[in-house]
Amino acid sequence: MALFSSNDKKSRDKRESGDRLSSQFSANNEENVHGVSTISMETTITGTIESNSVFKMDGVLNGDIKGNKLVHIGKTGLVKGNVTAETVVVDGEVSGEILADKVEIGTTGKAYATITSAVFVIQEGGVFEGRKKMKIALIKEEQPKSKTEKDNDLKPKENAVKEDKKES
Repeated sequence: MALFSSNDKKSRDKRESGDRLSSQFSANNEENVHGVSTISMETTITGTIESNSVFKMDGVLNGDIKGNKLVHIGKTGLVKGNVTAETVVVDGEVSGEILADKVEIGTTGKAYATITSAVFVIQEGGVFEGRKKMKIALIKEEQPKSKTEKDNDLKPKENAVKEDKKES
């Protein structure tokens, strides 16, 4: 047994979580063909950030993030605005709305937001205060009905009116 090794489950989970994020932000990751964009701590931005690459926010943003892939709000990151991406990982703080396929609030993360996603994970220690909407339900509500479905919706109502007239 090495002097600094730990068999503690929390330590192992923390290392695995860090390794997972490290590999996602690695330049060697094949998915990161556009690179990794990072806003470092002690940097404050006001406005909208749009990124086609993996994006990591360690500074302060008063505005929105529109990402295509992974958006990671680091431990020192603070976003006062909306975040849209395929995957959003919150280890810092977000106040606003989050729209993604997957949202994960890490052990140090705080989300004061309306979250719309298909997958939602809160790690032990993570804070969530707000509303949660399922992305799948919204997609079904927003899909326009086909002409056949609209016709079928009308038919039972027409038949019900005809039956009422027969009874009179």
